[in-house]
Amino acid sequence: MENCTDLAVECYESANKTVIDGVKVEENDGVTVVSVLDDNGAKAIGKPVGKYITCCVPSFVSDTDIFDGRLDKLSSILKSLLPEKMGSVLVAGVGNLDITADALGPKTNNYVLATRHIVEGDDCPDMFKDFFSVSGISTGVLADTGIESAEIIKGVVGTIKPSCVIVVDALAASSSERLGTTVQLSDVGISPGSGVGNHRYEISEKTLGVPVVSMGIPTVVSTADICHRNDERQMFVTPREIDRITEQGAKLIGMSINVCLQKNISPQDLFSLVG
Repeated sequence: MENCTDLAVECYESANKTVIDGVKVEENDGVTVVSVLDDNGAKAIGKPVGKYITCCVPSFVSDTDIFDGRLDKLSSILKSLLPEKMGSVLVAGVGNLDITADALGPKTNNYVLATRHIVEGDDCPDMFKDFFSVSGISTGVLADTGIESAEIIKGVVGTIKPSCVIVVDALAASSSERLGTTVQLSDVGISPGSGVGNHRYEISEKTLGVPVVSMGIPTVVSTADICHRNDERQMFVTPREIDRITEQGAKLIGMSINVCLQKNISPQDLFSLVG
């Protein structure tokens, strides 16, 4: 049975091998780094060449405080994936705001501090000169817009020319234990809907022309994976606490982006501006 998952660590685990040629796995302090080194590794686990970092976090169901070390941890991981020299970043929230399990991307934008309209230009007030240039966009879904998310992002990239794109999307997992307890970051980009068998246009450096870093949290799992059987009709389920998982997850990802990019502003001050 083929697992339906967006998580590279689960793709590696499903191979039932401790060593795979072309794949390197490192684990430390709740963080698992899966590095797909070449085409052989990519074929073995079904993921493009690149780095996939999975960070275990306390369940968002009972989450009350994001200032417990997670922000520093996630922002540090994010920093390691971003280009060294950047002038601006575009944060793209992918997903459907009307479907809670798919609303992580657009909800994250509510917690990302957009500053491009303030800091770019000769008339930027002195009080804002410490802010890094960040812009945000929520792409909506093809059924509503008639436009692929990748096409929308590519159009915006061509206009504002950011140094990098951070794309946020809800993910699928093959284990219910990882729902709302895992954050995956990658320097490869994403193919929205791939984990649920609804492949959309790829959002990556190859398609956009600038580096792309992806962030996501698993919100759905296949019934076939839960029941360990191969059903012809693929169905996906989500926890009953999905509202809280999505909202708290969006807050954590949005704030980790802020902490990573706005280095001269304290996390508490950043949260007061977006929270």
